Amino acid sequence: MKIDEQLRTTYKRQRALADRLKNEVDKEILARKPSSWHYESRSKEEESFALKIEAGRVKNPDAIEDAFACVVVVPNYSDIKDAERLVIDLYGSPAYKRPQSHEITTKAPSDFRFDDLRLYMKYVEQGYGPPTGLAGVIFEVQVRTFLQHAWTIATHDVVYKADNVSWRRERVAHQAKAALEQAEVTIESMAALELSAALPETNDQFTLINEIISTLKSHWERDQLPRDVRRLAEGVYALLRNVRLSDGDSFRELLDVGQAKYGGSHNLNWSPYRSILQYLAEQQPDRLARFLTNKKSNGSAFVYDAVLAEMGLNRAGAPRATVLGTA
Repeated sequence: MKIDEQLRTTYKRQRALADRLKNEVDKEILARKPSSWHYESRSKEEESFALKIEAGRVKNPDAIEDAFACVVVVPNYSDIKDAERLVIDLYGSPAYKRPQSHEITTKAPSDFRFDDLRLYMKYVEQGYGPPTGLAGVIFEVQVRTFLQHAWTIATHDVVYKADNVSWRRERVAHQAKAALEQAEVTIESMAALELSAALPETNDQFTLINEIISTLKSHWERDQLPRDVRRLAEGVYALLRNVRLSDGDSFRELLDVGQAKYGGSHNLNWSPYRSILQYLAEQQPDRLARFLTNKKSNGSAFVYDAVLAEMGLNRAGAPRATVLGTA
């Protein structure tokens, strides 16, 4: 595309600023954002710059607001305010933002056009290192959720960079956005929906897993359990189901007896799973051996060699046992 020399000169000056901004802002936001957030940025390309100005979409062609722009992507809608706060902590209050409010919109209920939060920030020197000369330069920070980000990536080129306009194509894109917004609302309201009488409250598996979690927490201190207690409980549930010991009372008794045998406390050199496995081998050896030696069963369980040896079994005779060092 032919670009007027005057526009090209203006672009080169703003691109140089944008590239310097990108270098600084990337470092500053990446250093502050949580690892669960996503961040990306870009300096505007020359053709996009020229098209935006010639289309009359810029109030000040000598300082366009998104010569440099970045996007912060957060897990859920409730995290958007945290991302906005992070940006404001770095650079102060935005020069302006769109939309102006989280609570009030100019859109009709039937309107699902692009409306991600956009903050227009004036760069502020962070007080370390040599001056950058960028103080006061405006740049754009978009904040969106992963679902919003996915919609933008999936539809942007198809809708906005096609060789023709299509009412149907844009209709479908915005229908997809409406569906994702409904998903956002559902996720945000999950705690309230959990209490809905329209849904069953639980099933036998979930009831037992919750009992296992409660029992684990009553037997081990919090720092002795993994951060993901649910995953441990699901592994214990599978083990108990395999040995046909699937009720909360039996599990509590298993731990109480095992704890008493070892002087009133669990062996902290063992993981909670290792302790449970040891107690099964000691208190329910027939059940555990029956499962481990069953060639027709489809299940399996991780078992330490020491536990197999205590039960008088070996790897060859325990086809349901998954053990270390088999690769």
